[in-house]
Amino acid sequence: MLRITILTAALATSVALVSSANSAANQPKSKDFVILNDDGYGTSDCLAKGSACGKIVADAWCESKGFAKSTSYRPVEPGDITATVPTRRAAADAFLISCSE
Repeated sequence: MLRITILTAALATSVALVSSANSAANQPKSKDFVILNDDGYGTSDCLAKGSACGKIVADAWCESKGFAKSTSYRPVEPGDITATVPTRRAAADAFLISCSE
């Protein structure tokens, strides 16, 4: 009887682990990048204007980082940067590009 209980518990644990691993694997991978205005690539010219080239620049940035496309891009807001890394730069000097697979 003890052996059946242990086997049942092991099976239930295995099923739970496989289910949670599959649900995590099915989530699309995404990442946000903070791009400084003076990065040397001229990204601020397109991103700041909100013109059609902004999407092209954001997509190219994401592709260069191994992602399929950009999901959004916009100027960085003060709450976007957590100050975990000290910086002397203002948040207004940057853009946030969100990328996904």
